[in-house]
Formats: sequence, C-alpha cells, structure tokens
Amino acid sequence: MDWFNSELANWFPFPALFLEVGFVLLGIVLFWYARILGNLLEMLQRPPLDTWARLAGWILILTFSIPHYYVSAVVYPHFRNPAAALGQAGILPQLWTCRTISFFGMGVAAVLAFIPGFIYYRWTSE
Repeated sequence: MDWFNSELANWFPFPALFLEVGFVLLGIVLFWYARILGNLLEMLQRPPLDTWARLAGWILILTFSIPHYYVSAVVYPHFRNPAAALGQAGILPQLWTCRTISFFGMGVAAVLAFIPGFIYYRWTSE
C-alpha cells in the first residue's frame, strides 16, 4: 500500500470513536430486539425470525463501524495534510470504497431488521 503513511494515521480520532460506539450500541440493541422477538415468536408457535435481526446487528457493526473508523483514522489525516496527499492516488478510491460498503451495509441491516418486525406485526394482527 503505497498510499498508507503510518505517521499520518490517527488511531484514536475521538469524533469517530463516539459515532462508532453509538453504532456498536445500536447493534447490541438489535441483538436484544432479536432475543425478545424470538421469545415472542416462540410463544406464538411461529417460525423463528430472530436470526434476521441478529444478522442485521452483525452486518451493521461489521460493514459500518469498521470501515468508517478506518477512514476516520487512516484516510482523513491525509486530507488534513495536503502536502502528504500529493502523489497518493489510492486515497480517494479507498475513501469511496469504504463509504460504499458502509452505505450498502446499513441498507441491508435496515431491511433485515424491518422484515421480522413487520412479519411479527402481520401475524399478531390476524
């Protein structure tokens, strides 16, 4: 990786840490939601859909929190020092790749968290 400059990396960017802690907590809330939904579906004697919400939590943590933290810690310091970013052609593609992964990961996690709740609502409103 010729664009990676370790002396520019800021491994503890505090604004990014606050956001990442928030998304990890959101993932934990999804795990808790999956446990409660699993118990409710077991009481209704319906097929378990709680694994979808658990999967949504893991997807949210892995595809949003990790790439976003990496961009905040490694890629953004290059933009703070324009002289170091000159001649580093791999910085912008790395930024866009991480943003694309985060965007699609959040979308998939949202759909996976919504579907079991909607199906549970349909089953209980019959």
